[in-house]
Amino acid sequence: MRRIVLAGNAVTAEIIYAYLANDPRYSVAGFTVDDDYVDKGSSFPLPTVGLSELSGRFAPGEHRIVMAMGYSGVNAHRRSMFERLKSMGYAIETYIHPDAMIHTSHPIGEGSVVLPGALVEPEVRVGIDTILWGNVTLAHHATVGDHAWIASGAVVSGKARIGDQCFIGVNATIVNAVTVGDNAIVGGGALITKDVKPSTVHLARSAEQIRFSAQDYAKHFGV
Repeated sequence: MRRIVLAGNAVTAEIIYAYLANDPRYSVAGFTVDDDYVDKGSSFPLPTVGLSELSGRFAPGEHRIVMAMGYSGVNAHRRSMFERLKSMGYAIETYIHPDAMIHTSHPIGEGSVVLPGALVEPEVRVGIDTILWGNVTLAHHATVGDHAWIASGAVVSGKARIGDQCFIGVNATIVNAVTVGDNAIVGGGALITKDVKPSTVHLARSAEQIRFSAQDYAKHFGV
């Protein structure tokens, strides 16, 4: 059983902690964040330690790190923490939930997290410190770079390429052989059919309110 410290203490950490707590492969010892955030996150039944005190409480040779931070700063904050923990001598665990479906022969990148229901088809490549949320589909020969976040239900089609530090929103679809440049944001429900330049933002149009009330709509249209 591997002893784990989670990097993070907010919503993402709550979710990943719940999975690890029920995974017999792991034992969670605590949490770590930058010193300024020790008392600002969620409440956990285990200690949260500032980065400056981490090695004294949880030695690198005895504990591994699971990245449990969100996508703030277009994943820049998680990337910074990943790099600092590596420089401190910590091994960063690649966490793959038992209910994820991994069919690629290429190793999932160091420190990446793959949650239940994610499907990774043959010949897919996933970089380091990348989050694949539940029910993501990475189709054959797709590539996802380092420090990216692929949100629940997103589909990255065959031979598509997602760059470093990208955010792909809930239920977004990237079609075959399209490239999404580094640091790009693709919003929830967006359909990307052409290459996306680095550091650009692509959002789907939000659903608009129609002039009928819900009751009138149901009456006239049979919902």
